[in-house]
Amino acid sequence: MPAPTATADRADTTLDAVLSPMHDAWVEEVRRFLIPATSPAAPFWDRWSVVRYLNDQFLERFGWERALVLELRPFIPQRDMETLWAGAERVARLRLALDRVGRRRGTAGEFALVTEEFLKALQLWCAEVELAARRIGRDALAEEGERILAHLEAARPSA
Repeated sequence: MPAPTATADRADTTLDAVLSPMHDAWVEEVRRFLIPATSPAAPFWDRWSVVRYLNDQFLERFGWERALVLELRPFIPQRDMETLWAGAERVARLRLALDRVGRRRGTAGEFALVTEEFLKALQLWCAEVELAARRIGRDALAEEGERILAHLEAARPSA
């Protein structure tokens, strides 16, 4: 029997298997940026750097992730899509809260609390996306979905 080809391997791959390591690396990257700024001794500029990261790199990646979720709509029951979208909205609200708190001086304690909530919400949302994608083969994606996934793979942070 011939060895499986890369194309066959790709066709047999479920999206959760593709997304899980990408999400793990992404959450770890976010954690590396945010956690140092939660120290009570962290200067204001550390929080300001987090604000910039969240409004640039994070927001771009989050937009691509949300676009992929939209591409999965044909495969995911409506109730699960509502859950995914509610989770994404929670992450978006907490990002805005971190932006607001991070721009003010003397907010280290509040910043640490919101950061903890934000990281939990992001991790939960990623897990929910993976769970929803567990029965979707990568080969089921339409052209736009494959383009988005390829972009996410290329932009994958190194863990």
